[in-house]
Amino acid sequence: MEGGPVVYDRMPRQVNVTREKDNGLHMWEQQWMDKGKGTVTKTFFPSVRNRLLQIFQYFPELTTMLTGHRKISLYLHRFGLKYNPMCPCEEEEQIVDHLIFKRKKLSNQKNEMIRQVKSPGGNWPAKNETLIKNYVNFFVKFVKTIEFIDLK
Repeated sequence: MEGGPVVYDRMPRQVNVTREKDNGLHMWEQQWMDKGKGTVTKTFFPSVRNRLLQIFQYFPELTTMLTGHRKISLYLHRFGLKYNPMCPCEEEEQIVDHLIFKRKKLSNQKNEMIRQVKSPGGNWPAKNETLIKNYVNFFVKFVKTIEFIDLK
């Protein structure tokens, strides 16, 4: 009917689905930011949105590096599974950043990653977020070369 009232109360289903996904992501993001947990993971993925954009295959050692859990001395010490949190090199506590940036036993693997990061013009040291966002293949290759059993 021409000249009658225009009705805007019917939206395509996809509009509502998209809106609810955005609302859910926003709530998830708020929880991510508000919680004090996941500090290591947050250095790699400061936002949920960043994490969802990353697509790669997980494997146990990569999960260890992205969370600071499982085979990391500081984590094992926290649960009484290891006498102290020190790295076997005894230079400092064994944390993810120590393994990536300072552990001398991993120098060859680290130097290869540094070369690969710098090759296309990247900077070193890179932030954990940058390693995952821009150099994930190099980082994954580095992690795969780590013999966690030998780090003890």
